[in-house]
Amino acid sequence: MDKGDFGQECNRTACNCKPALFYNHSTRKYYCGTCAFEINKWATEFRIKTGHQLCVKVDKPVKE
Repeated sequence: MDKGDFGQECNRTACNCKPALFYNHSTRKYYCGTCAFEINKWATEFRIKTGHQLCVKVDKPVKE
């Protein structure tokens, strides 16, 4: 498994936190809770347009 995969290291370059459980609908990669919170803080337009956060916590890998 690689960085940004479900349950592995956060996809953010400056972060090595595990487990990455937040799926980003744009990058289709996974982020830790802290980074997902920061991403969502700046992605308000996405939430308004789609009705959900850009990064959402998932229990298993998202099938693409």
